[in-house]
Amino acid sequence: MASASVIRLISPCDLRHRALAVRLIAEACRLARGERTVDEQSLSGAYDLRDPFDAELVSAFAEIYNNIVLHAYGRRDGETVEIALHVADGTLTIEIRDTGVSFDPSTVPEPDLDSLPEGGMGLHIARAMLDEVAYEPGPPNLWRLTKRHRPADAS
Repeated sequence: MASASVIRLISPCDLRHRALAVRLIAEACRLARGERTVDEQSLSGAYDLRDPFDAELVSAFAEIYNNIVLHAYGRRDGETVEIALHVADGTLTIEIRDTGVSFDPSTVPEPDLDSLPEGGMGLHIARAMLDEVAYEPGPPNLWRLTKRHRPADAS
């Protein structure tokens, strides 16, 4: 049984730095799943999202990150985000802290999926793909996203 570890990143919070943050999440997924080796694809700079655990966590994180950039910070330059990844055997918890505008998640309506909305899906996507989504208004605002890995052969 491997011990838990914490990985931290403080980064500018804008769409130009989104790929860096997403790459960090993808690599943390690999660690949470217990994969210890780095293959040639990882060395080339691409990450593998064939495992649903990775794909769902990366997608949910990217949606929340986008919401912070667009809504909490209103696309203002010079803002930062702090990301703490708690990696344990089969579980990844992502904590995201920002000092932007707070909001009440209970006021976000469920999207009308039949109308295929262009926006307003971020929180819905995160809740659908993760085991836990928690938000604490700040300052700083804190998102806590948790997913447990369930290997395909365990179902």
